[in-house]
Amino acid sequence: MITNVLQLARMTRNELQIELRSMPVSELLDGIRSKVSSQLQQAGFSLTIDCTEDVGQCHVQIDPDSFMQIFINLVDNAIKFSATGVRRHIDIGCRRKGSESIQFSVRDFGPGIPGDQIKKIFRLFYRSENELTRETIGTGIGLALVKQLATAMAGQVDVINREPGAEFQISFPVIHPV
Repeated sequence: MITNVLQLARMTRNELQIELRSMPVSELLDGIRSKVSSQLQQAGFSLTIDCTEDVGQCHVQIDPDSFMQIFINLVDNAIKFSATGVRRHIDIGCRRKGSESIQFSVRDFGPGIPGDQIKKIFRLFYRSENELTRETIGTGIGLALVKQLATAMAGQVDVINREPGAEFQISFPVIHPV
């Protein structure tokens, strides 16, 4: 949470330093696995990371620290909001989205997000008014930060409900070899 608050403060003062680098998708997924594995294990969750070899070899232009912050926040939310779900499991995936972008995803198996809340959850300090949210610790900063970081790296964030659970999708432009 402290990291989120500091990151948010830098963004609101326009002091956030985004340093874009071309990174292979497979390396990013390895980094995600190493950053979230112990957190998932401590919470009693399992993890699947799914990415085909050809997509893993693609490159996206991102700031590695900001990219990891996005996934740490999404996995943290998935753990918090699906702790009583049908499965204590998180799926992380990536796939081509057309020829111009790579879509990463984080899916949980919790209750999902009420339909009237989906467009609001990326607002700063927004917390939906339902029983699960009232019982869950949080500030309403994490998803706003996810959206701002993705946007700063020319990415797009979306969320859809699955049966069961929710899936956050983050797309970044693919870097084509010269």
